Amino acid sequence: MKNTVNCIIIDDEEMATKVIASHLEYVPEFTIVGIYHSAVEAFLAVENLEVDVMFLDIQMPKITGLSMLKMLKKQPLTVLTTAHREYALEGFELEVVDYLLKPIGLQRFLQTISKLKRMLSTNTNTLPQDQSIQENSITETTENEPHIFIKSERAFVKIVFATILQVEAIKNHIKIVTTQGTHITLMPISEFENKLPPNDFIRIHRSFIINIHHVVRFDNHNVTNRNGVFPIGRSYKEISREVLNKRLINQKKRSN
Repeated sequence: MKNTVNCIIIDDEEMATKVIASHLEYVPEFTIVGIYHSAVEAFLAVENLEVDVMFLDIQMPKITGLSMLKMLKKQPLTVLTTAHREYALEGFELEVVDYLLKPIGLQRFLQTISKLKRMLSTNTNTLPQDQSIQENSITETTENEPHIFIKSERAFVKIVFATILQVEAIKNHIKIVTTQGTHITLMPISEFENKLPPNDFIRIHRSFIINIHHVVRFDNHNVTNRNGVFPIGRSYKEISREVLNKRLINQKKRSN
């Protein structure tokens, strides 16, 4: 990573820019090279600046943040900042690094900074030369941990199957929630289901796949893991009950 990371803040609310600027005081290597209160103003300026990171509000007058992002010939690493959750999918389709919901707390902001630092410290446009990785290909580590590489946030990310809590369908994308974090990738949930170890995962709903090893409770209607409660779809009830009951019985046998 460079010694100095040039970043800009774009938000039509002055208080919102002040919050981000205040948070950035905890990250001395990040230098603010511009603060703009409209996407038009920022678009005209950013072409003439060397910008590494952009903190971008979505809803702004005349041109929205997402429209500006589409217009840029060269897109910096972008973090969307907004009070509206419904734009998350469109943001990830534009390959933004993160999506921060206002009000933006310092702890959550610093998690994003850590992600930015990881991306800045590697060349995310190419894969390591000593590895031959197909997009979304399954391999095994030297510790024999089955895993998959998926394309997420402009990079190929390794996800160990055992760490997956659940997989959720979001239109033509999937959200993979693991014990380490969350990743979104462009893939139908049915295609990803076929790549999972069948003895460890079960489809409980047209929108949800869960890792049975992380289940802490289930009944005829819902499955619970440490991340929440997930509904069992009507057409999945019979197979879900059969698989989960078998899993529970095996757990009891091993504990006795």
